[in-house]
Amino acid sequence: MSSKLKSAYTSVGRSLGRVSSVVGSMANTVAMEIGDLNGDGKIDAEDFKIATSKAKEIGAATANEAIRIGKEALNSELVKDTAAAAVVGAAIAIPIPVIGPVAGATIGAGMGIYKNITK
Repeated sequence: MSSKLKSAYTSVGRSLGRVSSVVGSMANTVAMEIGDLNGDGKIDAEDFKIATSKAKEIGAATANEAIRIGKEALNSELVKDTAAAAVVGAAIAIPIPVIGPVAGATIGAGMGIYKNITK
């Protein structure tokens, strides 16, 4: 191997080593910024407790919002009309072997939506 080629390989190897070192340092910095929640310079059990607590808060807030939206939906006239018509459709379709209660409920729900839209 010529000395120029050997020198080029050595130079490339050193450059890749420096790039690897910089990337590793940057990854460590990013991990510390994201994971060190209490600012003590290390990622430890206390950070895990903080993250767990925050996750519980977010989960509770999400659940409360879902409940609120669900209650609003249940109070809408569209949902009331659809549910009532689905129950009636299912009850009417029980004795009909080809249709059955599921199809009857679906047909009834469609009629309830139609009734609500055309009011």
